[in-house]
Amino acid sequence: MAVSARSKFKEILREILAKFGYDIVPRYTVLDWQTDESALTRISPYLPDGARQDLEPENPRLLDLQSRYRDCRDFPSEEVFLWTPDRIRAEDLINFRGHNAYLFQEGRLNRNPFGYLLAYYYLKSIDRYGLLETLEEDSAFGAICYQFDGHQVSRDLLDSILEIYFLDEHFSVMERENLTVLDIGAGYGRLAHRMAEGLPGLQKFICTDAVPQSTFLSEYYLKFRDLSDKVQVIPLDRVQESIEPGSIDLAVNIHCFSECALPAIEWWLNFLVEKRVPTLMVVPNSARGLLTNDRIDFQPLIEARGYRLTTRQPKYKDPIVQRYALNPDFFHLFFRE
Repeated sequence: MAVSARSKFKEILREILAKFGYDIVPRYTVLDWQTDESALTRISPYLPDGARQDLEPENPRLLDLQSRYRDCRDFPSEEVFLWTPDRIRAEDLINFRGHNAYLFQEGRLNRNPFGYLLAYYYLKSIDRYGLLETLEEDSAFGAICYQFDGHQVSRDLLDSILEIYFLDEHFSVMERENLTVLDIGAGYGRLAHRMAEGLPGLQKFICTDAVPQSTFLSEYYLKFRDLSDKVQVIPLDRVQESIEPGSIDLAVNIHCFSECALPAIEWWLNFLVEKRVPTLMVVPNSARGLLTNDRIDFQPLIEARGYRLTTRQPKYKDPIVQRYALNPDFFHLFFRE
């Protein structure tokens, strides 16, 4: 009877917990890192000198960009449904590489120490160019980092290198000379930083974004990384006049279109057609396809402008790794004749 009563109590308790997303599991199935943060070495983030004074909402450069973006009538800014003015908080400006809207680093989608660890060793197994040695992580501006195998590892670093390897496999970015890349929705300039340091034939990497805080941060961050010789940040109200047709070899859009309404996506796609950009890489937020966050399929918009999907590939080719490693995205590559 006692056993039966205990089982009944456990069943009732599980039903209650399930409503809140929890369950009861045997203690022996719980790994040490799930209960003890010190089980895996986490690197403390740091803030460079002067950053706190520069990265604040009243910075004149940021105020100027905000004013210019409000007056930018060409772009349907009112249709960008996710990046509302309150999306970036004051503390996010300081710790823009931390866990926030720019790069979620904790929680769902295997954003846990094991997900980072598995992603690192998978990447190490395919790292034929030694990018894990070439590209370093220093945990600046709040980046969440772990120490594995003598390396500091962040989602910024892992995602960037995996994206480079995908582009190399299907577009030979490591071998191309005089390569020019346009990043639409560049955020704080994560991929620009890694490509500028990792691609020997990169001529120019152009960052642009419809969010003034993003333009402000990418200008600041890429200057901090001393990459002005290869990287250019173009504000939204200057992008149309600054890019010549036929000058871009590759456009990338990573977790950006998914966070836009359809008119904004159409604006960017029309821009790519006008500028005769032949190649487009898109990484959506959904594993189900090219969907916005409100589940509208935007792939027909891309194909209607002559872009043909040639590759849809999981971020991790091993299906077990894709299931359990950090942020298991799907990469899409389009070509336009």
